[in-house]
Amino acid sequence: MEKNHRRTAQKKEAGMMGQRQREQVQRGCAVGTVVLLAWLCRVLPLEGLPSGLQEACGILRSLLYLSLFAGWGISLYNRTVHPQVRRLLLNVDLLMLFWILVRTLRFQLNTPPGMDRMLGYLYYAPMLGIPVLCVQLVLTVDRSERYRLSAWARMLWLPSAVLLELVLTNDLHQQVFRLQQPWNENYQYGWLFGLVVGWIVICILLAFGIIAHKSRNPRILRRLPLPAIPMVLLGVYAVLYGFHIPLIKQFLGDMTIVHCLMTAASLEGGLRCGLIQSNTGYEELLRVTSLAVQLVDRQGNVYCCSENGRMVDRRELQAAMHGTVQLDEHTLLRSAPVQGGYVMWQTDITELVENMERLKENRTELAERNYLEQQNYEVERKINALREKKRLYDLLQRQLAPQIIRMDQLLTRYRAAPEEEKRQLLGQVAVLGAYLKRGANLMFLAQQHRYVPSAELRYALEESISSLELAGVECAMEVTHEARLPAEAAAACYSRFESVVEGALGQLDALFVRAIWKDHRLNLYLSVETGADLKAACPAAVQEAPGSWVLNDHFEGGAPECGTN
Repeated sequence: MEKNHRRTAQKKEAGMMGQRQREQVQRGCAVGTVVLLAWLCRVLPLEGLPSGLQEACGILRSLLYLSLFAGWGISLYNRTVHPQVRRLLLNVDLLMLFWILVRTLRFQLNTPPGMDRMLGYLYYAPMLGIPVLCVQLVLTVDRSERYRLSAWARMLWLPSAVLLELVLTNDLHQQVFRLQQPWNENYQYGWLFGLVVGWIVICILLAFGIIAHKSRNPRILRRLPLPAIPMVLLGVYAVLYGFHIPLIKQFLGDMTIVHCLMTAASLEGGLRCGLIQSNTGYEELLRVTSLAVQLVDRQGNVYCCSENGRMVDRRELQAAMHGTVQLDEHTLLRSAPVQGGYVMWQTDITELVENMERLKENRTELAERNYLEQQNYEVERKINALREKKRLYDLLQRQLAPQIIRMDQLLTRYRAAPEEEKRQLLGQVAVLGAYLKRGANLMFLAQQHRYVPSAELRYALEESISSLELAGVECAMEVTHEARLPAEAAAACYSRFESVVEGALGQLDALFVRAIWKDHRLNLYLSVETGADLKAACPAAVQEAPGSWVLNDHFEGGAPECGTN
């Protein structure tokens, strides 16, 4: 199927190439016909015809040439890619049109001798300007679109301007043309005329020298005679014309037209041989390229196609004019607008698709790995959480084991105790239970936070004091407000308080506790009325009187420090 498409595309392209060749031949024949008609209007004997018909033939001849060069200018605009080159070529064409227009005014109007001479002098504006434009043209053809002519290239206009000024003022100095009085067509060339001709020749030789230097491509060098031959013929013609050869005067006596035609032929040869970039020659380019490229018009008709380009449906071509079209799994069709249509190229994305497949596989593999890593992390996190809980439970068990054992003993005694002792035993159990609850809470906070609000210590002391009051103990307390305490200091302070309380438990009559944050440490003061000996519970306790004990202690966030003031 693909081979059939390929043969169909090749046949279609061959047919289109044949059609384009026929169109080129037709355009060449049309140009030749126009030139032949204009030439016949000049060389045919018109002496016996009415003067009006002779003038009409002259005007028709001028109109034919003006139309021909105007059409050539439009063709240059459409075919030239480089904007600077296009500007220079159009300036050359405008000078030719100016030259033909001046020639028409000179010979078709009955002008006075002075005006006739001035129109003849104006011939040298295009004669001196076109060679300079040609030099600037060959300097620009292989440059980027941002290229600007160097200073010396722009200075080429200075000699042309000076020489043109000398020609236009010839009536004053008679050094370009030596005219006779009264004014007539008989004149001699002055020494300034040699400068004019010499400058024109220098510019032409300079242009071809630059071309020869730039044309390192042997293929282009072989085609260099295409633009050179018209210039050589023009030089031969100028020499013969200068010697007033009768045959030249009779058949090629219109110097303006010959100069314009030969110059246009030379520039056209430069376009044909590739010295000047043009919007043509795509068939040869696509024939040697390895890319899959097509040129289509705005209706989707294929203008030409490279050998590697696959046959594409017209609907897909029209869709590609507005965006990228995917022809199959591994081929994309893209487009870019050009003058008169679009250039379309097919991009092989096989490697990209394979890379995307690999990325997809890698993404799946990474997702699986991430899932396993996440599961492992969750398991490890749960294990660590269980370990932390176990560590905290073990810590609490070690820290609170004495209270748990004593509570168990009190409950055992409670079962066998008489009714009058049960209330006292329950009060002691409540005191131990309050410490188990609040002490465990402070220990947990100390493991998780560096600082805790002072309210946490106050809540713990309040709950213990409430339990003591249920057991009949008179209590009072003072705790610092709106402060953040070191968590370890708060837990140690409450533990010291509990040690003193438990040491006097069962014999405790009254208790006053003060916990104040001052001088960057937590200060604990206890005043206890009890008949028990508190030295065993806290060696730092001081007995002020029989049954009266005092404890001063302070904590700085680390291990508790016990001492007296």
